[in-house]
Amino acid sequence: MKKKLSHLVIGALAYSFLPTIAQAQDAGCDAACEAARKAANPLADIRAIMTDNTVAFRTGTDEEDSYNFQIQPVYAVPLDGANLVLRGIIPIQGVAPGAVLPPGIGEPTQNSDLEWGIGDSTVQAFYAPTPSGNISLGYGLQVSLPTHTDDALQGAGWGAGPAFVIFGQAGDLSWGGVLAHMWGESDFSTTILQPILIYGLGGGWYFGYNNVISYNWNASSSDDAWLVPLGLTVGKTIITNEEKGTALDLSAGYYDVNQSPTGGPNRQFKFGISFFF
Repeated sequence: MKKKLSHLVIGALAYSFLPTIAQAQDAGCDAACEAARKAANPLADIRAIMTDNTVAFRTGTDEEDSYNFQIQPVYAVPLDGANLVLRGIIPIQGVAPGAVLPPGIGEPTQNSDLEWGIGDSTVQAFYAPTPSGNISLGYGLQVSLPTHTDDALQGAGWGAGPAFVIFGQAGDLSWGGVLAHMWGESDFSTTILQPILIYGLGGGWYFGYNNVISYNWNASSSDDAWLVPLGLTVGKTIITNEEKGTALDLSAGYYDVNQSPTGGPNRQFKFGISFFF
């Protein structure tokens, strides 16, 4: 446990100090670099079809792999002095027997075989005032819809909760995070923190951390409540038509799960393919 806490403390310190270190490191940003920054920004003024896909290794009672493929349409509506950012999350899941839903939330499932289908979908809406500096803030609501095709794939069912976003730019470093909570059916109560720490390498290339840390408030013990993945993501944003403003973002990441609930994974492989219009 001390090792796990030390990892979290070190990560928190790095998260706090890196923006300051990077203030003097902005050597210019071309179109691909700007597109990569927008791809990392949850509050960006974009229209996109994004995907966020996770393979969770050694989950459930038989230590089988579980899968979570998410389709995320994003549409930003310009308002007077602000943006209203609308995002949908439609999960296509394959859940192993006795596993928690990937990426690792809720209680272990009761299915006897690998169960494939659609999970509960989420709709998010963030109100983001136009920033006066390099830091953007957004706040809003998320709603869960019971779209699961099997009981083993049920998450929050009908549910709702608040969501907050902060995002900043310091030289080549994009930093921020999403903090959200969801209450739902069957005493579902989960908080997620999604730290975002992305360093641009030029030409649309980048690396950093972008994953979900979760806490299940109804877990039987604190050891079963946390899911804490540690690792790195690398990616590249490619301008497909500069005149029309279209781009393609490709990313992949590997994460060791530092702390995981019963039925949760010990490792994750993540990849994303996103289209920006």
